[in-house]
Amino acid sequence: MELEILFIVITFIVFIVFLLWELYAPARVYTHEYKKNSYITNSGVFIFNNILTYVLSVASIFVIASSLQLHGIFTLLPIPAQYIIGILLLDLLIWFWHMINHRVPFLWSFHQTHHAEKYLNTTSALRFHFGELILAVVFKSFILIILGIPLEIFLMYESLITIFAIYHHANIRLSERIQMILEYVIISPRLHQTHHSDKRSEHDSNYGVLFSWWDILFQTKDKTNPDKIGLSYGGEKNLWSFLIMPLVDRK
Repeated sequence: MELEILFIVITFIVFIVFLLWELYAPARVYTHEYKKNSYITNSGVFIFNNILTYVLSVASIFVIASSLQLHGIFTLLPIPAQYIIGILLLDLLIWFWHMINHRVPFLWSFHQTHHAEKYLNTTSALRFHFGELILAVVFKSFILIILGIPLEIFLMYESLITIFAIYHHANIRLSERIQMILEYVIISPRLHQTHHSDKRSEHDSNYGVLFSWWDILFQTKDKTNPDKIGLSYGGEKNLWSFLIMPLVDRK
């Protein structure tokens, strides 16, 4: 419990730091109306998701995995090796999950709500449809059951991807040189802007969450600077239109 509280505190601090950073040194300039709508909608999505899906979040994955988990090679490895291999495996599999969310129409119907965001910013890291979150719980539980990755490692990875999601969704200005260096190892805000392009040929790329290696390995890395952020269809979203988007907008 103390470790979970520590992760929550760190995540909150990171969120505030990047929120202030993008307000004072933004990479892209947006109107006040875009910003206001984004903050209101994403805050509503976050509250709604936490009310309806709390029992199907990390806590439920722990319950499911701990009761059904198949203990494999991880119990035979030294603790440091368990963490290194566990985080690498989880990141590769979440890369795969992200990729199929773009390529399987049923999964895309939910994931597109995240890409409807036209003002990419720190709060965009909270913008996921509860349908996608529930499906992700099933996928992550399956991973833990089959691979036997210790739950403590999973908790650390979940904390890391939350922090990294805040970072690479943030509308922050970084020098070209810094971004180029970062992109050899991790997903940068610039790469994730490409992932949120309005063009499908561009947003079907850069699926990584932590590491950029998987996109390099599977040739899905794209450094194009997109002209526009957010899907060209569906319009700007409020909470209600966001929630019903999987039912009314299917492209």
